[in-house]
Amino acid sequence: MRPRYIVLGLTFLLGIGTLWYHFMEGMKLIDALYMSVITITTVGFREVKPLSPEGKIFTIFYLFLGLGFISYSFFSMGERIFEGTLKNMLERRKMKEIEKLRDHYIICGFGRMGRFVVRELLRKKVSVVVVDSSQDVVGELREKGIPYILGDARLEEVLVGAGIERARAIACLLRSDADNLYTVFTARELNPDIFVVSRAEDEISCKKLLKAGADKVILPYEEGGVKIAHTLLRPTLLEFFDLIIQKEHVPLEVDELVITPSSQFLGKTLKDSGIRQKYGMIAIAVRKKGKNIIFNPEPDLVLEEGDSLILIGERSMFEKLFKDELGG
Repeated sequence: MRPRYIVLGLTFLLGIGTLWYHFMEGMKLIDALYMSVITITTVGFREVKPLSPEGKIFTIFYLFLGLGFISYSFFSMGERIFEGTLKNMLERRKMKEIEKLRDHYIICGFGRMGRFVVRELLRKKVSVVVVDSSQDVVGELREKGIPYILGDARLEEVLVGAGIERARAIACLLRSDADNLYTVFTARELNPDIFVVSRAEDEISCKKLLKAGADKVILPYEEGGVKIAHTLLRPTLLEFFDLIIQKEHVPLEVDELVITPSSQFLGKTLKDSGIRQKYGMIAIAVRKKGKNIIFNPEPDLVLEEGDSLILIGERSMFEKLFKDELGG
C-alpha cells in the first residue's frame, strides 16, 4: 500500500470516530479526536467520558477496524522496505557479477529472437548479459540466473553497465530498426573493437546499420525464406546442418577458432598444426583477417593472427581444443 493511501485511510478513520463521538456521545471535538486516537491505537487509556450502549458497540467495531487497518499498514510498509532493501542487494550483487565478466556477449532485447539467442549461447557455456527495458522479463531472467541490466540499450550508461568495454560481441535485437541503429552506433562508439550483430526488417535498414558500425546484419524474414526454399530443394542437406548446429545428441559440431597471439597454431601451416592429427577435426574454411572466406583451404596455408578457422569435429574434442588454447 502506498504511503499516501495509508495517510488517507487513517484520516478517514479518525474522521469517522471523531464525528461519532462528537455528535452521538456529546464530546467536544478535541475530546472526540482524542478518543478516536486512543481507540484505534489500543493504548489502553480510559475513555474521556462514560459511553452509551450504542457508543460501546461502535467502539468495539471501531477498535477492530482501526487495529486491522494499522496492522495492515505496518505490514505493507515493512514489506515495501524489505522489498526495496532486497532489490538493492540484488542489484548490487548483479552489478558485481557483471563487473567480473570478460569476453562476454551482450544481448539487447529479450524478445522472441533474443530468447533463442540467449538459449544457444548458454548451451555453449559462454557468459551472457541481457539488456532490456521491460520489467516483465526480470522474473524470467532472475529465475534462470542470467545477469541483466534493466534499461534502454540506446543509452551509453546502460551499455557501460553491461560491461561493453570488456565484451566480445553485442547483438542488437530490439523491436525497431531505429532503436537498433542507435544501439549499434553507441556500441561502436564505446568499444571500436567489439563485434556487432544486429537484426533488421529490410534492406534499407540493413545498409544504414552497416554504415553505423554493425559487422553483420541479419534479415530474419529473408534468411528464413531462403532456408525454407533450400529445405524444399535439398531437405537432407539442411537436415544434416541443423543436426550439427542445433541438436545436443549429435556428437559432431561446427565451430569457429580465432588465431590469437598466444595460439598454439600461430605461424603454422594447416597440415603441421595438428588440428586433424591431434583433435580429429577438419578445417572446412578459413577467413583471413580483413579478407573473404577461403573454402577448402590448402594444407600449406599459414595461420596468422586474426585468422578464423571454421572446423567440424566431435564436441568433446572442441572442448579439449578450447581448453588447450586457453592454456589449461
